[in-house]
Amino acid sequence: MKLVVLILLLINISLATEVALGFGKLTSDEDIIRLLERCNAKIRAMWYASPYGGGGSGAEREWHEPRDFFAKLRNDFINIYRTTYFERVIGFKIILENNLLKVDDLAKYPKLLKFIRGLVNIYYEYREGYFYIKNKGPIVYAVLAKTDNVSCLEDGKLVKDISVNSFPFFTAFLKYVPYYFKPKIYSKYYFFPEVKNAKPEELYKMMVKAVKELENNKEFIQYYEKFYVKGNFYQTMLKSLKSSIESAKRRSIIKDSKQEAPIPTYYPNEGDIFYTGTNVVRYYKIQWNNPGDWSVERPGYEHDLVAKNDYFTGCRSSSDLPDWYDDCPTACISELSGDYCAFSFGTYNALLIEPEYPYTGVVQLTRGPAGYTDFRLNAQEVFHSPICFKFLSRWICIPCPFDTPWCMGGSPYRDRNPDLNCPTNSLTLKTCAFRRFYPYSSTWEDKYDCTHASWCN
Repeated sequence: MKLVVLILLLINISLATEVALGFGKLTSDEDIIRLLERCNAKIRAMWYASPYGGGGSGAEREWHEPRDFFAKLRNDFINIYRTTYFERVIGFKIILENNLLKVDDLAKYPKLLKFIRGLVNIYYEYREGYFYIKNKGPIVYAVLAKTDNVSCLEDGKLVKDISVNSFPFFTAFLKYVPYYFKPKIYSKYYFFPEVKNAKPEELYKMMVKAVKELENNKEFIQYYEKFYVKGNFYQTMLKSLKSSIESAKRRSIIKDSKQEAPIPTYYPNEGDIFYTGTNVVRYYKIQWNNPGDWSVERPGYEHDLVAKNDYFTGCRSSSDLPDWYDDCPTACISELSGDYCAFSFGTYNALLIEPEYPYTGVVQLTRGPAGYTDFRLNAQEVFHSPICFKFLSRWICIPCPFDTPWCMGGSPYRDRNPDLNCPTNSLTLKTCAFRRFYPYSSTWEDKYDCTHASWCN
């Protein structure tokens, strides 16, 4: 009798199957919730895109009831898009208050014009994305679920693609599948026509209008006072924007002077990192002056935040890099860093990176029990590396041409190559520490020597 009970238990356990579902389009939360509830499924991860540019994913380490999972995720993405929208307006406010540029400057300096055009475009991306997500616009195109009734999901008209992890041998392959489901129309870079074609005076007016629009917004005022009046973010942002503007002016006149053009680099030359002291890490600006120095024909780029895995747990992220990807669902799963996890986003095609354009990214993480972590921010050239696994005591490697984070590995071709400007495929842009309730802000620039940043510099 005991043996029969044990067999039944094992059967029941085996019936709890992981399933990757692709919907073929952006699908409403409620439709997905109803499907998963009807099929007795729980959920751990989702992949999303904004119709206004950019996207990412959200993941937890544990399985959750669908309604609870989506309620929390939707609220988190509302916060991500709202505060990123606020950050753009704060940048405009600092530029205008400190007279960092004039309309004539935009007409005179082409690279400065491109930089400001980028800032304004990202403002619209996150402003429109915020109102869209807040109004329950559909954003999800794939989920990772677990159920004991796979046939129920297979019969659902909502599902376009499904991958079922029925056999242990295929466990390693299930993780590749959700990334196939990303609608191609959302994978490339998005430019608002009114911004792309705006004249210098029109761009300037857009900044003024954005600041005016939020000057009486209570949520905006509270956010600004917390981090920029009472905190130390104002001076850091001022320094960063002033440096970028002056640098763009200098680079704009290189052709008419004896100055040399910026050396090509696979890593961003300018950028910043802001940490709220609780759970959000934001990159206001990630900018290449002259992207290049690639070691492979089909290069990618990855932006890695490495921190202790008991300080951050669950993850949501957003990026507007061209042909973007992120790895919230893969963080802390395959890494060999011991007590550390890498929370990353990047691009499958680094050749699409535009010089002088200020890309952005956000990682919102669930806080763990630890009160402190040292962190490292890495820039890494990646490529579609072979996938290797052990079968019958032998290692087998197969090509991995697909656009999935699991295919993206660090390029091994830089080492000991004297023709490359940076001898390694990864360097540290910033190292320091995050402490609970202590906001942190910092910038980096001019890492041409490929050396690591000093501790808390």
